[in-house]
Amino acid sequence: MKKIIMTIGAFVLMSSSSNKSYPSDQLCFAMLNLHQIKIEMWEDFKNGKLTESQAENWSELLEETFVFIEDYYKHLPNNTTVDNINTCR
Repeated sequence: MKKIIMTIGAFVLMSSSSNKSYPSDQLCFAMLNLHQIKIEMWEDFKNGKLTESQAENWSELLEETFVFIEDYYKHLPNNTTVDNINTCR
């Protein structure tokens, strides 16, 4: 849960108006981190640490955050993006 909160906090900082430039590899790592957190969250559910509704709510929030980062990533200037965004999934 702490990882989820820290990741969401990092995304909020990334999207603030004072921060305009992020290397594409950092965004890719953020997307990979969200994916890993989602896996760990479902493991916590399977181990009884989360209820089903908590797991579904967190999963939806993580997916929304992933999509926000992915959209931002796709709209970076051409000279800062990598060729294949699918490497981040």
